[in-house]
Amino acid sequence: MNLNELKFRRDSLQLETAHEAARHAGAAGAAVRWRFIARADAAEQPPPMARILRGGGGRGGATRLKLFLSLLWLARGRPDPVFGYPAQQLASLLGLPSPSGAGARRIHEALKWLHGQGFVALEHRPGEAARIHMLDDAGSGAAYQAPGPLVARKRKHSTEREKHFYVQLKRELWTEGWISHLSGAAVAMYLAALHEERGRTGDAVWISPRIGRERYDLSDETRGKGLAELVNLGLLNLEKRPVPQASFDERYRARNVYRVVPNGLAKVHGESRDDLTSRDSLDPFAMEEDFSSYFADHA
Repeated sequence: MNLNELKFRRDSLQLETAHEAARHAGAAGAAVRWRFIARADAAEQPPPMARILRGGGGRGGATRLKLFLSLLWLARGRPDPVFGYPAQQLASLLGLPSPSGAGARRIHEALKWLHGQGFVALEHRPGEAARIHMLDDAGSGAAYQAPGPLVARKRKHSTEREKHFYVQLKRELWTEGWISHLSGAAVAMYLAALHEERGRTGDAVWISPRIGRERYDLSDETRGKGLAELVNLGLLNLEKRPVPQASFDERYRARNVYRVVPNGLAKVHGESRDDLTSRDSLDPFAMEEDFSSYFADHA
């Protein structure tokens, strides 16, 4: 690829809005709990990510998911996150077409759904934008609590601590324009790939159709579409790995495994660009936590 060639066409208004949001957020990325992305057992209710993406059927799932992730980013490091951003600004942040018209209406619809499902609480104010109160990212309706301090506070190896483990979705998702370009399926599978790493950055991950359904409650179509899109855009690397044979068999079998490309979200020109600012020091939870010892002890 030509290093001066963009991987996709970027929206100048979206980029401007995202960089302004980054200055307000002062955070390196969104903290997304594992429990938001995946469920521990196939018998459990669908995880919040799948519920938001699927909704009650129909369209709008990608907008709902991208909007909620954006709110998680803006909430990073705030003890009681409440926002009063107009729908037009949020539409611009996501790169929605016609942000002052159809885009704003899509934001209103997404917020209404998130409110009805207990992910946010809307406080309507006459003549002003509704105030958005962040609620528990599990959709319980409880107050939102940032995961970073809770991980640090809970006893190591405790079940209560594990509930707050999280992946960091880097702010380049917004500041480099990916948020408007990626499909909802690609965003979901990128989060799934980060979750599969279990804190071991750079490890190969395997997300079979069965894992896609049982762990993430995502259809085979969503899984396949999302992974293919991420590979095509250079956010995941695809490798073939031999499948262990159960018996003496000369047929070769291989499975697809994936690696999250380090700093891939910064590589919109085929090269890494670090545009982080000194304001990142305002976020005490910006550093990624290494959970490898936890899993080594529980192997």
